[in-house]
Amino acid sequence: MVVAIDFGTTYSSWACSMRHEYEENPTKIYVRQWIGGEHFSPKVPTTVLIRPDGKTLEAFGYEAEDRYADLVEEGKHKCWYYFEKFKMKIFNNKVRIIPM
Repeated sequence: MVVAIDFGTTYSSWACSMRHEYEENPTKIYVRQWIGGEHFSPKVPTTVLIRPDGKTLEAFGYEAEDRYADLVEEGKHKCWYYFEKFKMKIFNNKVRIIPM
């Protein structure tokens, strides 16, 4: 199996192909279709919702947006971690050397 992941600044997605299918027809790929509200798209917002423990992924994409909106509406969002469009923030111009 070959898998491609597009981890984008705003949107993300993935696609895959089985080797035998690729050999028969290289254009035959499977692309995840994401559903959120009225959206049906091969891409999903690069958004994550982390549980209050700070370690466990609760939801990704449209599901993270919807779940967080529900938490806000219920007034229960303050201890959750919600990140969107964060890709560029993981890059840093400083080079860090970590001793071994």
